[in-house]
Order: sequence, then structure tokens, then C-alpha cells
Amino acid sequence: MSDLRIYGIARTRAFRALWVANEAGLEYEHLPIEIGDAGAGAPQFRAINPNGRLPVIEDNGFVLFESLAITLYLAKKHSNGKLYPGTLEGEAQTWQWSMWALKRGGSRRQYLVAACDPPAG
Repeated sequence: MSDLRIYGIARTRAFRALWVANEAGLEYEHLPIEIGDAGAGAPQFRAINPNGRLPVIEDNGFVLFESLAITLYLAKKHSNGKLYPGTLEGEAQTWQWSMWALKRGGSRRQYLVAACDPPAG
């Protein structure tokens, strides 16, 4: 069993965590928890994430929710310099474009382009 567990179904924003884990070549356990009372709203799941939202990861006992936080965490921890910038300036631009995408409520494509390939300058 892997030390990394990813909760959520790929048709939700859990796809982001699954995508980064695959891009980084990580071994992980995928728990395809559904939305709703039988899945993310169930008491067993709320014990892990009290807000009952997906996705969530457990990484060696560390629990993190929110897809953007998860993707940045996994990229920095497991792929620094490749999926996550290796410089302070690059990191600042990643945060800049991540916040921009959140504020704009951007599409999946906008998020990926902004977070992974910010324009120079």
C-alpha cells in the first residue's frame, strides 16, 4: 500500500490531484469517493475532511484538501524543478497565476495553462 491516498472521482477536481500524481510518477492509492451523502458526506469521510468536499489526500498521515493546494503540494514535494518551479521567482509566478485562475473562476484549460506555463515577464 502506498503512503499517498487520493480521495475523489476523476470527474471532479480530484482529476487535478490524480493528474499531478501521474505526471510525477508517484505510487498512490486512489479511493474513488463519490459526491453526496453516501460518499463525501458520510461520517467516515467527514472524519478525514470535516467539510465533506473532494478531493482530499493523505500523505503519510498529513491530510490536505482543496485541489489547488494539493497539486502545488504534490508538485513541490515530488517534482521540484519540473512540475514545480525550482526558483523563488518561478514559485512567485506560479502563485501569481494560480491566484489569478482562482479569482477568475477559470476553466480547467485556463488553470493548467496558467499554473504550468506562465508567460515570461
